Amino acid sequence: MKNSLLILFILAINFSFAQKDEKLNLKDFEIPTSPGFILLDQAPSSIERPNSPKAFAISALNSFTESNGLPQNYAVEFTPFWFFKHKNMNVLKYMGYNNKEEHFFSAIKMVSISMAYINQTDSLSETPVNNISIGARTNLIKIRSNNNLNAIALANQTAVKQLKKIDSIIVSRIGPGNPIDPEAYRQRHLQLLNTLQDSLKNNLSKALLQKPIFAVDFAIAYNTFFTNNDFSTQQFGRFGTWLTVNWSLKLKDNSNYLNLYAIGRYLKDGTDKNDIGQYYSQSLYDFGGKLEFELNKFSIGYEYIYRSNDLIKTSRSTGQLKYRISDNLLLTGAYGKNFGDSNNLVSMLGINFGIATGNEKATIE
Repeated sequence: MKNSLLILFILAINFSFAQKDEKLNLKDFEIPTSPGFILLDQAPSSIERPNSPKAFAISALNSFTESNGLPQNYAVEFTPFWFFKHKNMNVLKYMGYNNKEEHFFSAIKMVSISMAYINQTDSLSETPVNNISIGARTNLIKIRSNNNLNAIALANQTAVKQLKKIDSIIVSRIGPGNPIDPEAYRQRHLQLLNTLQDSLKNNLSKALLQKPIFAVDFAIAYNTFFTNNDFSTQQFGRFGTWLTVNWSLKLKDNSNYLNLYAIGRYLKDGTDKNDIGQYYSQSLYDFGGKLEFELNKFSIGYEYIYRSNDLIKTSRSTGQLKYRISDNLLLTGAYGKNFGDSNNLVSMLGINFGIATGNEKATIE
């Protein structure tokens, strides 16, 4: 009878460890500006970091040249991948690191979809213009340094070994010939396990949070607009597709970086009027870059984008500030010159709010 109770107790301990949360909460997500804002040149920054976005994000943007009150421009963005549970998702699979090789295209599946609502004023007729934009983006290529990949693999391997070791010690020391209080022993080692898990997970999180040294992002967006708040006036606005390349140099730790960006974009623009007041379409090409210093929760950057076709030669030159209030709240601002020769002041303040689904976890195994 005594041995039967002992066996049941050992099984209960094993079950309790099986139920322990040996999963790591993934945190390397951004709260980016919606492609719909970027498409219409109504974003604080036209060059965004190519990274995995939050599961769900809400953006509110106020242009001080358009409104002195509440924000008039809003956007929502969601990543379908994180709205489903992934039972077989472990840390190395999430990172695209398997069989000691990095899979550069592993993040493509985390495509995000967005919709934006933007209010503007026609510069000639002074009539209100309501814009609706839809967009999508995903990371095409993500390359980490060998040191970072080795640190991730080592931290994960260490965590697995230590967790298994604690589990085996607890089971082996409870048996015949060990006159100890099993429950007290169990509680003491559960506490040890919790402490160890926190330490191991912290080391693994630090390795995961290091930014890739190189990344390429693809985005696409479409816009339609209405004038005078009249649905019958619906017109094609813009269609755009672009690539953003990012190179990051770690300056001190995982929260201090020098980021360099380059962008190439094609636009089909139908928002301009000819001499008789009719809208017409034209193709535009954007090329530019951005320099950004990221220092803990604060970042400062400058970007320049040149836009041209056979008839148009113009540019956008802006400085941006970002402050991460929390993991889920980002404050952004920009000041400078927008495209065009008139009404081209950029003076914006925006707030981006991210929401997690609870599925952003990976197993340590």
